[in-house]
Amino acid sequence: MTLDRRTILRGALAAPFVSNVAVAQGTEIRFGTWAREGEAQFIAATKFKEVVEAGAQGRLRVTVYGGNQLGTPAEMLAQLATNTTQVMASGDPGIREIEYLALPYLMRGLANHLAVLALPEAARWQEDLVRRRRVRLLGFQPRNPRQISANKVISAIEDLRGLKLRSPEQDYYVQSIAALGARPTPMAFSEVYQALQLGVVDGQENPIETIWASKFFEVQKCVAMVDYIDKPAYVMVGEPFWSRLSAADRDLLRRAEAESRTASTTIMPGQAKEVLDRFRAAGLAVTYPEKAPFIAATQKVRDELGTKIWGAELYRRIVEIGARQIA
Repeated sequence: MTLDRRTILRGALAAPFVSNVAVAQGTEIRFGTWAREGEAQFIAATKFKEVVEAGAQGRLRVTVYGGNQLGTPAEMLAQLATNTTQVMASGDPGIREIEYLALPYLMRGLANHLAVLALPEAARWQEDLVRRRRVRLLGFQPRNPRQISANKVISAIEDLRGLKLRSPEQDYYVQSIAALGARPTPMAFSEVYQALQLGVVDGQENPIETIWASKFFEVQKCVAMVDYIDKPAYVMVGEPFWSRLSAADRDLLRRAEAESRTASTTIMPGQAKEVLDRFRAAGLAVTYPEKAPFIAATQKVRDELGTKIWGAELYRRIVEIGARQIA
């Protein structure tokens, strides 16, 4: 099922309050995600649906909308606040203090993100998120680190010099790509395939599962495994919906999120190997450039934005947590 984005947004603005109550009582939980069928995160969303529906015994029904059918992350966040969508998984948690944990080479993995969010300061971030955006962070979905694909073979950082790379619009993506010597070109995700095909941009960056699912490999020659950003997906729930749930149903949603995370974590290693094999079979070069120059080149981006977002002392503590090897 493919939904027209403008229709969805008009519905979000026009939906009467009574329809929101009906949704909260269990008519439907709309779960929006960028992930497409076959991606570990889509499988996780399906697991979330299974756990919720089994535990709710008819009180709650979940419909998963993959491939950004419900809109961009910003549009879905707005839908959560109006209770026209109830749950989403995306790269936008709605608050900079959480999202900027994805600064280049800052975190080693999801466990490091979770360790930062256990800090006392992180409780205030959640409070601010609920107060300002009317959404809350329910949990995470792990993703593979972001890699760089291009229409030429990337064997070293020098090979990026002058390449036009599509970038998400956030400043840390733009500044990171520029620091690596490439020319960042901010662009909506929906426009990337055609831009690669037409040569508007030379390459892009994303986790390998997204590169495969979006078929970017059809219009690229290389995937360079540089691990330059470790960024999970954020599972968000709308506060208007959450506030009307019983304590038991809130616990059910938390359990569904935890079980869905376990499902995707279990799937991802085997899926990553399979995707890399598919790239090679499709004729792409899969390279492993030396990472030290990438880490050094992006140091200024980390330090300047990290200090700006959290302040010098908290940033120092976050750097320490991000560098740990956490099982």
